[in-house]
Amino acid sequence: MSTQTTQTAPTTSGTFTDKVALITGADGGIGRALASRLGAEGCRLVLHSHDEEGLRKTFADEGWTDEQVLTAVHDVADTAAVEAAVAGAVTRFGKIDYLVNVAGVAHPGGVLTTSQEIWDRTLATNLTGYFVMARAVLPYMKEAGDGFVVNMSSIWGRRTAPPGAMLAYSVSKWGVEGLTKALAEEARPWGVRVSGIVLDKVDTAFRANMPGDLTPEQLDRMLTAADVADATYAVLTSSRRAHAATIELDAWQWI
Repeated sequence: MSTQTTQTAPTTSGTFTDKVALITGADGGIGRALASRLGAEGCRLVLHSHDEEGLRKTFADEGWTDEQVLTAVHDVADTAAVEAAVAGAVTRFGKIDYLVNVAGVAHPGGVLTTSQEIWDRTLATNLTGYFVMARAVLPYMKEAGDGFVVNMSSIWGRRTAPPGAMLAYSVSKWGVEGLTKALAEEARPWGVRVSGIVLDKVDTAFRANMPGDLTPEQLDRMLTAADVADATYAVLTSSRRAHAATIELDAWQWI
């Protein structure tokens, strides 16, 4: 694990001033878009990724300051690394208001073409990683009597992927759907909300694993990482009286 420490509180003002968000998979794609959006609103950011170089590039490209951001490099399924990183974030910022589980992997293949290694790696990152992160963060939210966990899911966690396409990924997202519902019920008495965002086709690096060739017109009709960030922003800023248990984002112009 590698961390970048900070010294003083941020001076940025906005909707999320005095809030702290932990985002996994923050080196690019949806994770980076979320970090950019929340950071622009004054949120202090705890950014996790397994890609140290990518995380450093994101930090530099976004122009963040050490006053606002703390980074950690580790596998999201590495319990010891996750617990140490979360404890370090709470020590630094005093709390974690939001946990947004984004980190994920996707590999093509069906039951006859998915290796044991790919299967294990996919479920470890996409499902076990969400569990490990939630288990590390929720005790602090429970103690505070407040907090919000958002899990990124997929339409392939609600219906099967095309035969032979992305079996392990689909199964992992079915697991995320169950985990999100279970966490929501368990955390409700603590004052903590848990929501899932179910994603249709998103124009990120994951698209390379979609079956078939994509036309420029199809790419233009996909959701963008910024679209996902907008939806997450809406969920996080919703009234405490409301619980957006699940938001499903459709690429409705897709043909």
